[in-house]
Amino acid sequence: MSDARRCRSLIILVTVLFLAAGCGKHTKPAEQAPAPPEPQHQPVASVQEVSAADRTEEEQSSSCRDEQTIRKSEHGRAACFHLQPATTITKVIKREVPGKNTKSAKASSKGEKKAAAPHMVTETKVVRTTGRCQPQCVMYVRCRTGFATCRLGDTSPVQWFACAAKNGATSPHPHIGSVLALAAHAGHNMPTGHLLYVEEAKKQGNGTWRLRTSHTNYDRKCHLDQDAMVLFDPKRMTASFETGPWARWAKDMKTLGFILR
Repeated sequence: MSDARRCRSLIILVTVLFLAAGCGKHTKPAEQAPAPPEPQHQPVASVQEVSAADRTEEEQSSSCRDEQTIRKSEHGRAACFHLQPATTITKVIKREVPGKNTKSAKASSKGEKKAAAPHMVTETKVVRTTGRCQPQCVMYVRCRTGFATCRLGDTSPVQWFACAAKNGATSPHPHIGSVLALAAHAGHNMPTGHLLYVEEAKKQGNGTWRLRTSHTNYDRKCHLDQDAMVLFDPKRMTASFETGPWARWAKDMKTLGFILR
């Protein structure tokens, strides 16, 4: 009986071990069952990450372009402006002229009259000539833009715009980097007009434009006015200064348009 019991116990032990080994094989897939959903979520996550990366890259590239434009503009302003005040040249001119109290002619021994030598005096005259300060508005915007067209000697703003218009190089609408040409204005000592460089142009909802501009010689002393905000009305072709030294009086200034090249 003891041998039979031993044999039975051995059979039971082997059976338990076999079943345990079989359960172990079947439980492994159960443990790995949650794993398959991970690959299903992985593509969605990657698409979202790429999309976000693309948006970030676009935002960064747009921001970098704006910063580069601003830096280039700032460099141009610094390089194109070096104040040279007007200088006055004084010349002293001396010349010999007959004096006012010239002695009368003397009679000779023979009774003939001999003309007396005129009495000469030195006349001194001081001549002062004042040149123009630099850079004038034309020279400044030419430097900022690189536009070398229509050089007609000492070209005025009005002359430059008229020449550019004949060449098809003007527009009634603003562009960044273009030149805003103001018409002649006798009331404010602008017989030849005035030019401004357009740093930035933004169209408003009502059809007007807000321009950020820079120009020189606004005070007849060639000083630089940077980032003056100007409201441009394309329907009336007028410009009104909102900031800067001209903001007090420069309203509804008649404009000719914009020089493009």
